[in-house]
Parts: sequence; C-alpha cells; structure tokens
Amino acid sequence: MFLRFVLPLIFLIPLVPIAGAATNPGAFIDQYCVDCHDADSKKGGLDLTALSWDLEKRANFDEWVKIVDFVAEGHMPPKKKARPETAAAHAFLADLGNELRAFEGKRRAETGRSVLRRLNRVEYERTMQDLLGISTPLAALLPADSSMHGFDTVAEGLRLSTLQMEKYLEAADIAMDDAINFGPAPEALGAAKRLFFKDEDGVRKNLDTPEGTLTNKNDPKSKHRYMMRQLPDDSIVFFNEGYPAAEVKQTPRHPAGTYRIRVSGYGFQSPGQTIPMRVYSDNYREKMLVGWFDMPPDEPRVVEFTAKLRTNDHLRIEPTNTGVDDKGQNVYNIGAKEFTGSGLALQWVEIEGTLMQEWPPSSMQKLFGETPLKKIEDDPKKKSDKRIAYELVPEDARASAKQAIEQFATRAFRRPLESGEADRFVKLATDELDLKRPFVDVVRVGARAVLTAPQFLLFEERPGKLEDYALASRLSYFLWSSMPDDELLALAAAKKLTQPVVLREQVERMLKSEKSSAFVQNFTGQWLDLRNIDATSPDKKLYPEADELLIVSMVQETEAFFAEMLKQNLSVSNVIQSDFAILNSRLAAHYGIEGVKGEELRKVALPPDSPRGGILTQASVMKVTANGTTTSPVLRGAWVMKKVLGLPPAPPPPGTGMIEPDTRGATTVREQLAKHRNSETCAACHAKIDPPGFALECFDVIGGFRDRYRSQDKGDTVTVKNTRNKRQYVKLGLPVDASGELPDGRTFTGIQDFKKLLLEQSDQVLSALTEKIVIYSTGAGISYSDRPAVAAIAETVKKQGGGLRTLIQEVVQSSIFQNK
Repeated sequence: MFLRFVLPLIFLIPLVPIAGAATNPGAFIDQYCVDCHDADSKKGGLDLTALSWDLEKRANFDEWVKIVDFVAEGHMPPKKKARPETAAAHAFLADLGNELRAFEGKRRAETGRSVLRRLNRVEYERTMQDLLGISTPLAALLPADSSMHGFDTVAEGLRLSTLQMEKYLEAADIAMDDAINFGPAPEALGAAKRLFFKDEDGVRKNLDTPEGTLTNKNDPKSKHRYMMRQLPDDSIVFFNEGYPAAEVKQTPRHPAGTYRIRVSGYGFQSPGQTIPMRVYSDNYREKMLVGWFDMPPDEPRVVEFTAKLRTNDHLRIEPTNTGVDDKGQNVYNIGAKEFTGSGLALQWVEIEGTLMQEWPPSSMQKLFGETPLKKIEDDPKKKSDKRIAYELVPEDARASAKQAIEQFATRAFRRPLESGEADRFVKLATDELDLKRPFVDVVRVGARAVLTAPQFLLFEERPGKLEDYALASRLSYFLWSSMPDDELLALAAAKKLTQPVVLREQVERMLKSEKSSAFVQNFTGQWLDLRNIDATSPDKKLYPEADELLIVSMVQETEAFFAEMLKQNLSVSNVIQSDFAILNSRLAAHYGIEGVKGEELRKVALPPDSPRGGILTQASVMKVTANGTTTSPVLRGAWVMKKVLGLPPAPPPPGTGMIEPDTRGATTVREQLAKHRNSETCAACHAKIDPPGFALECFDVIGGFRDRYRSQDKGDTVTVKNTRNKRQYVKLGLPVDASGELPDGRTFTGIQDFKKLLLEQSDQVLSALTEKIVIYSTGAGISYSDRPAVAAIAETVKKQGGGLRTLIQEVVQSSIFQNK
C-alpha cells in the first residue's frame, strides 16, 4: 500500500501528546535517529540536533513532514540499524502528525489553503473574450505566468507587478478597441465570396511572365522559371518546394472574427496517394495553422471548416510531401511544366463571414449597456464618413454612463456589486463628461478602471466554506478557464449552487459544453508537459519525418484521448494502457497502423500485441521527454515517476555529470548510464528512475517504435517513410534493449511487460492524478493536512470504477474544493 493510503490509517491511532513538543519531538528521535543525523554524521544532509521545532518557518515544517514520510514508508530507521516496534513507530507518527496538523489547521482557519490568487493569462484572455464578446488574442500581451506544483493556476506563483499592470492597461485598450464598432455591417456578412487561385496576383505574375525572362538585368543567370502550373480545368498546381504557397487576400479589409472557409482541390500526379494540404492564417509576422486536410488524387474534394481571423490576416495554403520526384529531383531545378512528381491542384476558395448573428455586434451592448444605439441616416455631415454608420444617443449621459459602468462591473466582478462599490469607477467617467469628452470615451475610462480593479483580476475567496458566487467562479475557471455563465450566476443568486445535486448537474452540463475543451487543453498541457512540444527540434538528419503535421497531431491525439476518457468516464488506468488509440492518417502512418485515412482524429482499435495504447506511449509524451537527438531513460523515468505515479525523485547530488548524446551510435544510453548505476551515491535513485525509462527506450525522440538506434556515423542505411523527400535515408546502429528490473525484483522484457507491472500500481496512478486535479482546480499545492482528503477522494472514485469523469465530480463535491 502506498504512502497516500497509509497516512489516513495512521491518523486513526489514538494520539498521545508529546511532552514539550514545541522544543523536543520526543525520545523516539533520540533513540533511533540521532546516531546518523547529528552534527558529526549529518547523513542525507540532515542534522536533527540543529533542527528546531519552529513550524512558522516553512523550511522547518517541510523537514518535519519529510521525517514523518520516511518513517511511515519504512525507509527510516534503515534496516541495518535497530528498528522500533510497530506500536512505537505508530505512536511517534501519530504524535508528530497531530502536532503538524494542528499547526496547519490553525493557519488554515486564518488564511485558507491558498493565498490571494489572480487570473493567469489564459484565464484573463478567455474572461475578456466572454466579458466583451470578442475573439481578440490577448494572452501573448501579458508576462508569462510562473508555474508552482506543476500548474500556472496555483496562487503562490501568480504575483502582481508594475509591468503586469501596465500590460493589463494595454490589453484592456486593445480589447475595447475591438469591442467598439460603429461601422457599417461588413460587406461579407452572411455572404460567401468565391475566389479563384488562377486570378491571384502572384500566380498570374509567375505564369504570365515568359520563361527565360531575366528577373535581374545585371545577372544573366536569373532566368524566370514557371514554379506552378495551370491545368485545363483552371486549377493551379502548387508545390512546397521552390515557390511561395497559395495566398488568398480579401478586399476590402475584413473585420476580425470567425469565418467559414471552403477550399476545392486535389492531388496532382499522385497516383493512389493523398496530398496533405495545410491552411494557415498569416499576417506576415505570425503564421498559424488553422487546419490540414488529406486531398485525394485526381478527384476534387471540397473541405469546409471555420477559423478565427484577425483583421489583417490572409489565408496561406501549402501542400505537403510534394516538389521532389521519385528520382529525388526538385521542381525548382526542372520547372513545373516538365516536373513529373506530385503537387496540389487548387481550384477555388470560398470565405463566408463573419459568422455573427447581428450587427452592430453584441460587444457594443456588453460595454455600453442599455444606452440606445442609433443608425445614422439623415445627417449629411455624419454620413460623409463611410466608416461610421451608428452612434450612441443617451438621453441622459450621466445616468447612461452610470448604468453602463455598473452593469459592466457586475459582470466583470462575477457577483452583485456591494453598495457604492462602483462609485469610484462612475466618478472617473462623469469627470470626463465635465471635460466635454465624447460619451464613448467616458464609458471607456470607467470600464478601463474596472478591468484593472482587484475585484476583476483576483479571485474573491474568504477562509472557510466558499459562498455561492465564489464557488461559481472556482467551478467555472476549473472547467472552462473563464468566468461563470448566466446559469451558474443565477444558481449562485438563488443560493442553490452549494447543493450537492445541483452541483453535480452543473458539472455534467459544463463538461458537455464545448468550453470544457479549455480544461482538456490547459490541464493536459501542464500535467503532461504538452506545452513543451516545441521546446526542442528533432534533428533533421536523424528524424526527417518529423514534420509540422506530425507534431501538431501528436498534441491533438493526447488531448483527444483525455477528452474521450472524460466523455466516456473511462478508468484512469487508461493512462497506462488502453485497447484503442485516437488517430488520424498522419499518426497512423507514424505508428505503423494501417487502414486509417483522412485528417480527422477517430477512435481506432489496437491489436493485442501493439506497443501503443494509453497516454504513456503516445508520441507527444515521447517527444517532450527527449531532446532532438537522443532519448534519456533518466528523463523519461523521472517523468513517469513524477507525472504518472506522483512520486517525484529527489534531485541529483551536486556535481552530477550529464550524459552527452552519442549521435555516432558507438554506445547505447544504457551503457553510458552504467557508471551512474554502479555509484553507491546514485544507485538507490537510479534503481527507481531507470526501469520506466528503459521500458520506453523502444520509442525514439518523436515517438516512433524502434528496435535499433539511429546513427549519424555507423549502421545500415534504410529509407524513411512519411517524409517530404521520398529518397530520404537514415542509418540504423546498435540494438535497443527495453528490458529492466524494478526495485522489488520484478523484471520486464519490453514495454508490454512493463505496462502490465505498472497496472498493478493503478491505485497509485489514481492517487497521483487526484492530486494533480485538486492542485489545478483549487489553486494550491497539496499540504500535509490535505493528504487524508485527497486519499478519501481517490478511494471513493476507485470504489465507483476509477472513471475520470467520476474523479472530476468527486473533487468538486469534496470539502477541499468547496473551501478556500
């Protein structure tokens, strides 16, 4: 039984007070501990004779907790020393535990579990978008948030600085700029515009310029070459070698918002093979992938999708795996007319939007409240400015400003206003009226102050049980990373949200909402380190198949798998092993699984002998636990212990050397680690860390299954599949050994055996995930006093089948979630 389930049993033992515990933890330590942990020996860096009983000091408190843990786990006293009777050890643990819990209980009664917490930048962006009815990206404008206990939702890591306040002001101005729109309804509103690629300026310039024309009169070698091709059906063939991709620009300039996009195209000269088509939004500074699609050979396919575009965005479309023929010749060297390799034929694109249901946009009402908005029709002076089609016409400017700001503040603060609470914001606005400022600017001044007020930026939680509005916010930011909606606020107003049945119903409703994708993305992004997917770039010579579509699909697979666990309430043990995977054609090809076509992720049954299944062996996990050239059993083993088992290993001793990657393939990483494992100082930790890392050695740095390492020096030359260049080669070197032995003596020969052994520790996996979700949802780490509550949640979930959805429900129902 693991520690997290042992400690609650210890707490049930009758407690005997320690005499003088504030200065002396008892004779137990003198008899069994001081010999090794005095000023002379100081084993493990611990001198108990110098350790005071001053629990106000965080470091001292943590040291005493470590002592409890080591004794409870049976690590101390060591087996080679005299060991206490079980009753004596239990009495010591009970006495010391009682003192530690009493101290934490007193402090918690005064301050709660967490300190004052602010919105992190993801929550800020989503809140601003919901509050103002906009889609403006704002998170990147703010300083990065610090992570504590693995998450950026933890209050201890979320500080306020002068720089942040400056950035909040900047973000507020940008958000209100996008929310305020007095212009006429966009010309494209509700109508689809079809644009033909044959009419695009860049296309015409390339095709209408005679081949051989000098592009630089001073350079006789700068002869123009056709880098695209026009077909009889007026399709234009593009290649991802030698020429920029297809660009689609709208005129007149389109407003920011969500658009419905359709593209017609097909694979050209690609018999039996689909051509992946990538679609980006591009503003010449930042290019963002909005979707990719497998385009069939010869037969046109019309794909349809929605995308959020900024005001200055245009569409950019690029093919994948084209531009190099079977002989390895590049289209740039041959020219498009003579090129026999594959390309992407594009016919037309339709852009419909923005997809809003009304004009002026709802953001106007969210900001200006009930102030009348009138269409300009009869004033020739105002009609002369075609950029303005509406105006605000308050009957009483002061009253309208007061109403608008109070309504806005109520929504921003996520609760009813207290008497006079908005007065200072209203005064800021009405002072502007006295200066004869326009009404729009008057409201902006007040709203700007609201958006930088503590009531907006911080969570209002008081020690003890959360009242309904605070609970609504905690629940909403847990599952949606944004402010509560009207239904949650209405239940809070009626004081019904704290009722268990109502709370369960709301959790179900919220998990069914599309907004719950924020929980899936933000939680998995931090729990599994998916946010680090681009932290390293795979070596192009060793891993030429590591293209953008593969990396994007990796993250989507893990998010979709977690979402499937949540939707179907699958057991948490699916983190380790499952009989299915969530795949698209790109991932299936990477995993060597046949019969999966198309870009959409779908549930795929796995054969019984597959090394895949579960989150543990997904390509995303393999990539974030490796560098761009080699894998490290130490890094992967530590990741498994920390993320999956919740048992993070101790940091390495000072001066421990790093293993240099051997890309030549002369030695295996297991051989390089031998010196660490043979060292007495390192052996104990490596005995725990290395086995899971060795089991995962059968996966390379991008999650491909392997039985031999790749080498840049010696080895057999083989062709790599799924690459842009069909003649791409790598060298295979030494064989992979994925066997190992656990600290308890159990052995495994590969990843399948290791998963079976790990499934025997499924209780620990459930306990670890419970901790992670509690931390993420409450904004505080797991303290000593929290352990019984966390263990009780895990035990309740286990009795109900261990489902992920059940785990979410039980966390929300717990006192640890419903109290500050």
